[in-house]
Amino acid sequence: MKKIKYIFASLLLSSFLACDTDYIGDPDNPEIAPSTQLVTSAQFDLAFELNNQWTGARATLGFAQYWAQTFYTDENRYALRVSQIDDSWEWPYRILTDLKKVIELNENPETAALMSAYGDNNNQIQASRIMMAFTFSKLVDTFGDVPYWSYGQKNNTAFEGLRLEEGINSPAYTDAETIYEDLLAELLDAANKMNTSKTVFTSGDNIYNGDAAMWVKFAHSIRLRLAAHIHNYNNTLATSVFNESDANAFSSNADNATFVYGSDDITGGPWHDAFTVGARRDFGPALSFTELLYNRVGPFSSISEEDPRVTKYFDTRLGTAEVVGLPYGFGNAAARAIDDEGIPSSEIIKPNYNQILLSYAEMEFIRSEFNGWDQTHYENGVKASMESWNISSSDSDNYVALLPTANEENVLTQKYIALYMDGREAWTEYRRTGYPNTLTVPGDTYGTATFTTLVPGLNTIPNRITYPQNEQLLNNSNWDAARQGLSDGDTMVSKLFWDVN
Repeated sequence: MKKIKYIFASLLLSSFLACDTDYIGDPDNPEIAPSTQLVTSAQFDLAFELNNQWTGARATLGFAQYWAQTFYTDENRYALRVSQIDDSWEWPYRILTDLKKVIELNENPETAALMSAYGDNNNQIQASRIMMAFTFSKLVDTFGDVPYWSYGQKNNTAFEGLRLEEGINSPAYTDAETIYEDLLAELLDAANKMNTSKTVFTSGDNIYNGDAAMWVKFAHSIRLRLAAHIHNYNNTLATSVFNESDANAFSSNADNATFVYGSDDITGGPWHDAFTVGARRDFGPALSFTELLYNRVGPFSSISEEDPRVTKYFDTRLGTAEVVGLPYGFGNAAARAIDDEGIPSSEIIKPNYNQILLSYAEMEFIRSEFNGWDQTHYENGVKASMESWNISSSDSDNYVALLPTANEENVLTQKYIALYMDGREAWTEYRRTGYPNTLTVPGDTYGTATFTTLVPGLNTIPNRITYPQNEQLLNNSNWDAARQGLSDGDTMVSKLFWDVN
């Protein structure tokens, strides 16, 4: 029922956002849907389904310890439900299928002329490639090796993903490092082939409103993110990618890749759906995060005042003077003993929440890293984050002036704070760098409770999510090959190739 509801919501959002909702042929039995409808559906799903209460709040927002659970805390001890793992796998492939269809509609001579009414054919293909690369990166950074396909190597028979129409229903997995190398090439090629004098999509693009120049910036900015991921694994490639794309990546908050949800219960964001429509009170801020924001732990503890973002990130409850955090990883009793925990802020819970997919602030922290922990880019990153959360420039400047100078820990801890609400990326950052070092980890104590995981053999924050059970049942031989390529098999213990921390 949950999936049916979300698919329905996605289609309604598509109609809501797209000015042109006509279908080719009978609208009750359409032969071909406009490419813009597929794009809007894919964008909505990319923003919603990978950041909702199942894949986000109960998984990656918890792994990153932005949020903790109030009552049902097993997932905070890493016992994920089968449905959560399925969603983290299945939704990206649904998104990728839609985007591949957009490419096919714009490339096929029989449909390309029809699709040209919805934007330049070439630009639609290049934007779809960029979104596909972004989506595949989410899959790889969650699982490792996965079935893969790319437009630039669509004739590569080793890339068996997304080939169901060709009769490949048990696709082989592609090595994660190989995928990364191809993603970097795909993004560069798509950016180079984008015609910035022409529109990408005439309607339905709720990220960049059809602006080709912005899609080029997005592609280069994704490359910077992926370069940061492999920085400590393959410095030569990472540095080369950074040098190629830095000048063309985001240069202000105006460039942020942001998805704005609709203003009602059907088209609204995942946190409106969870907290308002669903009346859930399952989540609150993690104590490790609030302690960091109040500068009681971590590298900024010399600052006597709290981070100004704390009251933008969370609202207080029951009249408390401060945002109260929940202990993460210590079980039901410890969580239920807190009855005045904060909640996500009204800006997050409102229907038309702005979900940032990639930000200028993140680019500035990456620039600081690649330039030897540069001070100016470090400060720019903090200020950009503050600005995006509507902190006044005076408050931002005052706080930045109090920060200790840039170094690895300071830059990466501020990057973590700025990545709030992107739990998947913050989890990736922790895995590759070990920062922030303020997270609670298995073995830590809270009162009389000890943080113990519920996953046999796992004594750390998860290094990956296990493959869905359906892969073992329906694609067993390829799953088995992928499993054997992992250091500790198909477990949360196995590290991804870039995780050399």
